[in-house]
Amino acid sequence: MKKFLMCVAALLFLSESANASYNNPTYEEEMYLLGRVAGQGLACKSQKYHQFELLARALVVSKAATNDMQAAGMLEFNNGKVTAFMEAEDNNFADCSDILPNFENQPIFKSVLYSDGRIKLFDGTIITPRKPYNAAKLYVKDREAFIKMDAAYKKYLAEAQKNAQNAEKVPLIDARYDAYASQFSQ
Repeated sequence: MKKFLMCVAALLFLSESANASYNNPTYEEEMYLLGRVAGQGLACKSQKYHQFELLARALVVSKAATNDMQAAGMLEFNNGKVTAFMEAEDNNFADCSDILPNFENQPIFKSVLYSDGRIKLFDGTIITPRKPYNAAKLYVKDREAFIKMDAAYKKYLAEAQKNAQNAEKVPLIDARYDAYASQFSQ
């Protein structure tokens, strides 16, 4: 349920009218939340994941005021996506039965993406990018996106476990122990 509420919050942040009623999240915060929603859709193998990814990337590009802002937004989007995917993987995808129907029935799927990068959101808000771009080149559908993300996650875990095993062992000494050692020796 918590993940669903996060999903709804991210979608509310997308509309300009909703921004006024919240504490106006920054562009990067908005993109991070959008990425988390994408990561949940990918983790739960949503049939609408690729459509969401295309719309989300269009929002990253179209809402950015500068190229640097866009790069930071894409980084936050990807961080959010990876974080949500890892959380789902850690939970053995147990929450997917709740997440999937909510993901696939989001109002963002009623948005329209035009070929020049303009987006008409589900609430009627139109977002115009700082310069027109070819929206068809934003995202190429990858049928193995889940497999690639899962493999990258497992590789990351294996490296972390290997590093932990090879790490120098640091002795933990309780500084208070010496003062009480005589009480425990027999």
